[in-house]
Amino acid sequence: MGRVETKMKTENGITLIALVITIIVLLILAGVSIAMLTGENGILTQAQKAKNQTDDAQSKEETTLGQYESYINRATGNSAEVGKIVTEGNKPYTNNGTAIIPESFMIVPGCDDVSKGLVISDNPSDTELDSTNIVAEGNQFVWIPVTDESKYIRNINYPNTAIAEKAYTDIGYLPNGIQPSIDDSTNNENAEKQAVLQSKGFYISRYEAGNDGSNNLISQKGVAIYNNISQEDSKTKAKTFINNENVKSALCSGIQWDVVMDFVNEKLDGNGVDKFLVTEYNANRHLSKSTSGQNEADKVCNIYDLEGNYYEYVAEKNSYGESDYPYVGRGGIGGEPNTFTASNRYRNNGLTNSDVSFRFVLYVM
Repeated sequence: MGRVETKMKTENGITLIALVITIIVLLILAGVSIAMLTGENGILTQAQKAKNQTDDAQSKEETTLGQYESYINRATGNSAEVGKIVTEGNKPYTNNGTAIIPESFMIVPGCDDVSKGLVISDNPSDTELDSTNIVAEGNQFVWIPVTDESKYIRNINYPNTAIAEKAYTDIGYLPNGIQPSIDDSTNNENAEKQAVLQSKGFYISRYEAGNDGSNNLISQKGVAIYNNISQEDSKTKAKTFINNENVKSALCSGIQWDVVMDFVNEKLDGNGVDKFLVTEYNANRHLSKSTSGQNEADKVCNIYDLEGNYYEYVAEKNSYGESDYPYVGRGGIGGEPNTFTASNRYRNNGLTNSDVSFRFVLYVM
């Protein structure tokens, strides 16, 4: 009996020790496994990071492909989005605002943020992904959102040179389809305003008016600026640039210039360092260039040449009472001693002048 009991105790002792050792080993392995699976460098954490990165990359790729497909569709007229509020998939286009893209135009890739100046072009090859990767062969325009009717007004607080507070809207500048039957200041101003409010905004040419060499109007970078033209001729050129059922062009009005000033004021300039203050002279952007879009300091919200290069005619009349200077010009000409700011009004005679150009707008119908 003693031997049997001893043997049973020995066998039981070995079994308990092995069990304890096994448990200890399992605990160690479990601890190591948990450490490997969790924590900042754990397998699960790294796997989740890899999954997130893959999902982000796939989402960006799908978004980019969708955008390019949308651009192509809008440019070729094969999309129901043409002339409507832009959509991506079934979602409204609300990249910091809402814009309407007219038929035959497309958003320039890299310039699709409304708050920073959404740019459209009539050439589907145009891109602006960064400052060193730019293709710009089409006519380009920047969307100016107008969501508050009370702010679509002439700002008489902007500086002026011999301009009365009661400057008024010109006549003969509106295109067919917007032009009222009675061509006078009040009717024209109201017709312009209603056309803008209907679309909740308007487009302004990205550059001072360009001349393609054959006296054809263009809005492109690096082209000769359209000067040596009278105010009356600039009205005719602007309203005949494009005039169809989807979009119409016209000379920028004084009110529209003020709305643009309100939109760009205190935004960063093209160098991304200084604020563009429309009522302050800035020697860096106050330069004279014979070609458009050459000064990044004179770029704000993707619009060039607001202070420098040339004075600009607008569709506004001067009620100061001087018959020799019946028109209003805006902006400034580069170089000293002139220190006119981007928002400045000045009187002019409206005649052909080498120092004066103009800028035109698009109404989306």
